[in-house]
Amino acid sequence: MTATLSLDLFRPSILDPVDDAPRFHHHDHHHHDAAAHPGGGLTLDDLVVGAWEGLSAHRTVACPACGAEMVPRYGAGPAPVGGRCTDCATTLA
Repeated sequence: MTATLSLDLFRPSILDPVDDAPRFHHHDHHHHDAAAHPGGGLTLDDLVVGAWEGLSAHRTVACPACGAEMVPRYGAGPAPVGGRCTDCATTLA
């Protein structure tokens, strides 16, 4: 699985307000229709859930922050308790 983070987000300026800025209403947090999101990319929720599913399956996944390898982290038991990026040290727990 490869995750791509798009940085072409709408960022309004406080110096130049825009009246027709996109409004985001989050009615259903389980709805993952990429076409419904500006830019058609994955949401942060999609990236984190995808990474967590891979880590839970004892797999190395792409870091949601930088795209490098994120490896499962283990606690006292046999199941992963999170993950840590080998490049930027981002942690999912």
